[in-house]
Amino acid sequence: MNVLIISRGIPTKENPLNGIFEMDQARALTAAGHRVTFFVLDLRSIRRKRSFGIFQREIEGIRVFVYSFPVGAVPPALLVKFGRHGLKKLYKKAYGPGERPDIVHAHFTEMGCMAAGLAKREKLHFVITEHSSIMAEDTVPENLLKVARQGYEAADRVIAVSSGLSERILQHTGAASVVVPNVVDPGVFSKVRRKSHEGFTFLTVANLIPRKRVELLLDAFSLIHEELPDTKLEIVGDGSEKERLVSKAEEAGLGDAVLFDGRIPREQIAERMAYADCFALATERETFGVVYAEAMMAGLPVIATICGGPEDFVTEETGLLGRYDTPEELASAMKRMYDNCSSYDPERIRNYAVERFSPKRIAEELTQVYEVVLS
Repeated sequence: MNVLIISRGIPTKENPLNGIFEMDQARALTAAGHRVTFFVLDLRSIRRKRSFGIFQREIEGIRVFVYSFPVGAVPPALLVKFGRHGLKKLYKKAYGPGERPDIVHAHFTEMGCMAAGLAKREKLHFVITEHSSIMAEDTVPENLLKVARQGYEAADRVIAVSSGLSERILQHTGAASVVVPNVVDPGVFSKVRRKSHEGFTFLTVANLIPRKRVELLLDAFSLIHEELPDTKLEIVGDGSEKERLVSKAEEAGLGDAVLFDGRIPREQIAERMAYADCFALATERETFGVVYAEAMMAGLPVIATICGGPEDFVTEETGLLGRYDTPEELASAMKRMYDNCSSYDPERIRNYAVERFSPKRIAEELTQVYEVVLS
């Protein structure tokens, strides 16, 4: 099958997470035997230093075409207008007379609306995968909702990365969607094997922004650390709250018990997981929660909040799932994990995650969606 993926970015050495969900799926589909073309609409601000224009390359057998044009933070409808112009140029460069993809697969709200214009003009089948955390909010800005509805109504299928997001999409727009989770690369995380170490380490990986509630995790850790002095908290990530969190840990006298690693590559995160005992994140909202799935693929039990994504896959055999909205509630879960961590089977957790999120599994689920659309 000839698949065209439309992405907001592409992973680079400087920004390894830009377009990572889309590229992971492109690799999975390629490995499954599909011929994948990858369009990148890089419409970020001019402050994001990069070359501008149209570029072509090949990555792991995937044809990649990049349209780089500085737009930045503009209303969704205007962003869609620029994006449709870029798509028109990329399509003309990638497909000659008589050539066309069997299906177009766009990711995220605005990209879906951009793809709707291309699909209509070229008479193409297309699907949208929604990942946007904004669409999971209680309320969504009307200008974004308008763009979302245009894309969803034109799509042959809408895909959500979790059942919680699927419910929100239906609530906000009336559009029904099927659930296909994100890919988690087993080549990185399933190779992790626990290594002996002193004490008990809680690990978290997150952007240090209010929605991730790392401050809540730090407060909960403060409550248990005095009683359990062999515990440590390792925080991987960066963001607007980092400086304040570092100061708070120092003021609480936690000293070497809390380690801030900053933002590091996947491979280094996997190394940290080898020396951890539990992954914990009390995020307020997730459309999927890929870091939980990565930790499980590494064999770690997790502490997760009921926040829209982890409810689909965190079970009693893989960790603790609850509404941990206060330091006391979260500290109780951390203490419970400390006392019972040995009851979790790392290989069972790992195998469960590989079965649910491996590239092979996700490629199979996407192929089923494509076949339904084309039939």
